[in-house]
Amino acid sequence: MGGIDLGTADMFTYDFARSLEINPGPFQGVAAYGSFSPKVNVRVPNSASALQVPASLVSGNFFSVLEATPFLGRTIAPFDADAPDRSPVALVSYHFWQHSLSADPAILGKTITVNAAPFTVIGVMPEAFHGIKQELEPPDLWVPITMVQQVFLQPGMLRPRNFYILHLFARRNPQSALASDQNWLDRQIRDYVRAGEGASIAPARQQEIERISVKLIPAAHGVSGLRDLYQDSLFILMAIVALVLLIACANLANFLLARAVRRQREFATRLALGSSRARIIGHGVIEALLLSLCGGLLGLGLAFVVTRALIAFVVQGAAYTGLDSRPDAAVLLFTLGVSVLAGLLFGLAPALYVGGSWAKSSLHAGTRAAISSGGRASRWWPKALVTGQIALCVLLLVGSGLFLRTLLNLQNQDFGFARSHLLLAYFDPRIAGYKPQQVPALNQTLVERLSAIPGVRSAALAAVPPIEFGSWTSSLSISGYKPQPREDMGAVLNRVSPGYFDTAGILILAGRTIAPSDTPSTLKVALVNQAFAQHYFPKGDALGHMLKIDIAEPGPWQIVGITADTKSAGPRQDTPRTVYLPIAQLTGPHGEGTDDSFAWVILLRTSGDPAQVIPSLRNAVASVDPNIPILRVRTIKDQLEAFVSQETLISRLTGVFAGVAVLLAAIGLYGVMHFNVARRTTEIGVRIALGASGSGVQWMVLRESLVLLAAGLALGLPIAFYAVRLLRSQLYQLSPFDPAIFLAATAAIALVTIISAWLPARRAAAVDPMTALRCE
Repeated sequence: MGGIDLGTADMFTYDFARSLEINPGPFQGVAAYGSFSPKVNVRVPNSASALQVPASLVSGNFFSVLEATPFLGRTIAPFDADAPDRSPVALVSYHFWQHSLSADPAILGKTITVNAAPFTVIGVMPEAFHGIKQELEPPDLWVPITMVQQVFLQPGMLRPRNFYILHLFARRNPQSALASDQNWLDRQIRDYVRAGEGASIAPARQQEIERISVKLIPAAHGVSGLRDLYQDSLFILMAIVALVLLIACANLANFLLARAVRRQREFATRLALGSSRARIIGHGVIEALLLSLCGGLLGLGLAFVVTRALIAFVVQGAAYTGLDSRPDAAVLLFTLGVSVLAGLLFGLAPALYVGGSWAKSSLHAGTRAAISSGGRASRWWPKALVTGQIALCVLLLVGSGLFLRTLLNLQNQDFGFARSHLLLAYFDPRIAGYKPQQVPALNQTLVERLSAIPGVRSAALAAVPPIEFGSWTSSLSISGYKPQPREDMGAVLNRVSPGYFDTAGILILAGRTIAPSDTPSTLKVALVNQAFAQHYFPKGDALGHMLKIDIAEPGPWQIVGITADTKSAGPRQDTPRTVYLPIAQLTGPHGEGTDDSFAWVILLRTSGDPAQVIPSLRNAVASVDPNIPILRVRTIKDQLEAFVSQETLISRLTGVFAGVAVLLAAIGLYGVMHFNVARRTTEIGVRIALGASGSGVQWMVLRESLVLLAAGLALGLPIAFYAVRLLRSQLYQLSPFDPAIFLAATAAIALVTIISAWLPARRAAAVDPMTALRCE
């Protein structure tokens, strides 16, 4: 419930979670788990190297409320989590047991080290179990919440009432009403907030507390941030796939209709010999269903391969993921249903045409005459389908163009830092046993060794890189500034070493940068970004003012510089008000150091490809201390791509589907025009015999295709105009009615139409009148 103020609660403190675990009220049980799964440094028996694996903090009743049973051993029990640091036990995943513990059947009771602390393995979970939270990298370890200090390497995380790190889930009593459960939970959280704010609460705050509500969501299929992130995109893609399927069905319907026209003498003969129309129609439907089922089977196999590729894209190179791309019964039934529906869509109309009342009359006509007559349906129906295809293509091209422009807008905007040749490496000296008072010397040595790497122009350390998914925030007070009632006085904090701004490529707009001379014995200084300065000092006099910061050392800190704004929270987010503190000056109130003394990120500005210096980076850190783990290395380009992964995925897929749709429409238009030329060969021959020029005949065919194009555009552009309103929330710095995209889509489909019709038109112009009349 991230800092309970207003609205809906979805994250909770340990105290509140513990109270519900002890007294679940109307529920059968209430359990807690960490809101994210941090990677921990694990050493296993008979292995010299450490492993980086995700670990999940869980309450003692987590597995009993889930009703989950282990593959080996036992699960974490309430007595394992009834007091801090009492029970260092760990439950491991089947994947970890297989790949890191060599599937040792005697693993129970053995010791592994987690962030240098010994833990006893008490059980192995089944292969299919990944916890209640579906993540890109599922947990390989589950440990009691009370061992949080060993996982986060930070003491005192359980008790603060403002530290919201837990999610809750409950098993409902079947006899209890949902509204009653909701009311009970709301009362509990409101009472908890009141108790934390003391006896005297202002009436306005009382009203705010009364509006706090616990967010209840179904958890039968687990909780997934990944699902929440991609579900809108997937719904859009499903709609696009449906449109492409309609275009494919239109093509196949035209193909079967043309085939039926060519076989009409055969069908007329069958009718004359006593076959019923129903039987002939049934044969046509069966042929279509067989075709669609074969396509469905082929598509299912292709979908399996493509889905694996999509998962690989989403997980961004993770070594292991719990996402399963294998089709289950529901997928197979859905595929069967779609295949049957598609078969009926493109097969029923041609089949009905086959059994039409005109069929017997074609028995006495010549082959070409029969094809030429064929009933009115065989004339307007293909053209109507092509018109619909063009309209759908316009819609897909416009949508694809909007998504592509959105991706380009996100990628090409000014992030406020230099994006080329920048490498990030995440590390944690605490895992190697470093204490806060040892950090200043370590940081200085690291920067010296890293700066000496060939190809490295500069090196720096920071708590977070220039752009990151999470942030370190705090409320603060500013000398000379009187906040408005209920004004948000929060800011994003970053602790950085000298050289950070040069290495990151962040401009200093006023004042000075952080210097090596900013030490614990000198005046504490801070830099703020332009958004901070403009908000609190609109007159431009930020320099020299003093700050007091709640979470970090209070200070005071003197503002000595103003930096350019950076999109540190992500490409779609507004620039947060940011304060930069010298990491060397965060030494604690008595100079003994705190967790704020640590840096977590190495930044290297290179002269060439950043990836080329990764081995040298690892060697440099190992030369300082081989026990310091490098948790992750990535370029700033990789970091930015992770922020726009959703937009990249949907842009690529909509582009592919739009291309497929245009190709299908081109094939369909070519087929219809080719068939029309074939059925009008006699007419064309007569026209040429009477003096029509080849160019005139060619224009006649092209004009017919242009009429279809005009009809398709007249239908498709209004549909696209209204449909793209639904995409407004997915776009960035772009109107859904961007005229350039609509014009580009129109030009693209017009070009494809002309090219598709040109070959049949050329064939029509080359008709030999004598041959055409002789065949007739």
